[in-house]
Amino acid sequence: MRGDRRRVIAAGLAAACLLGAAASAAAVPAPAPRANAAGEDSPWPDTKSTAANLRAIRSVVRELERKVELMQLSADRYAYWESCIRGVPVSEYGDPDRQSGFAYDERDDTGLGSMPALAVDRKSRPRREDYLFLSFSRRGNCRSSAPRPGGTADAASIRTRTRPATLRSLERKVAFLKRSARRLLASSERFDEWESCVSWVPVTEYGDPDGTFGYLFGRRGATALQHRPALAIDRSDWDDPDYMLLALVGGDRPGRSCQDEPGEAID
Repeated sequence: MRGDRRRVIAAGLAAACLLGAAASAAAVPAPAPRANAAGEDSPWPDTKSTAANLRAIRSVVRELERKVELMQLSADRYAYWESCIRGVPVSEYGDPDRQSGFAYDERDDTGLGSMPALAVDRKSRPRREDYLFLSFSRRGNCRSSAPRPGGTADAASIRTRTRPATLRSLERKVAFLKRSARRLLASSERFDEWESCVSWVPVTEYGDPDGTFGYLFGRRGATALQHRPALAIDRSDWDDPDYMLLALVGGDRPGRSCQDEPGEAID
């Protein structure tokens, strides 16, 4: 009986330590291994009763399982999303001061001018492009929805619903939850690395979709050119950009030092 009590206390301490580690991610207060008085702030009873402590451990482990399942679902969704994106190298061609670039006609009797524009960069070496925009694939499994609660995610549930928990099974669950917590921490760190490198890029479509003014477009040597709209970096101070796109700027890549803070816009 004394050995069982020591094992109960040891399992309780392990569960409490794990709950404290998960508390920062789950935004819940970490309980103390032993409370001076039973209350809402701690699940641990003010008694040395083996049965009472075992019930408390079961309650803590069930709550931990629930939180870990929710965090694992988020991690799985991020991994699914990450597997479906690819980088599109894009560079800005032309001078932002409009001293050079693509021919642009406002059709307001001011004549032809120069405008920069964004285009897919097929010539620069990797990490030499101005921006690496993110494209979401529509092929294969990426056309399907991510797993949802109540669907295939439940098959991987770490909770045991049919067999009552014993002390030995609780010890195994605590060990499993510790391993799960380490995997979730690693996944969180990978996301932080990616998120710290992406920047907001303000982009506006210049030109008229109906072709009344805009960039001159046509085959080389053609006598009649069309007016087309195109995307360019929006550096104006008097109006909001049409779009704010996420991109890796310059040579920024996850796992390396990045030149911008998370979500920093282009000047």
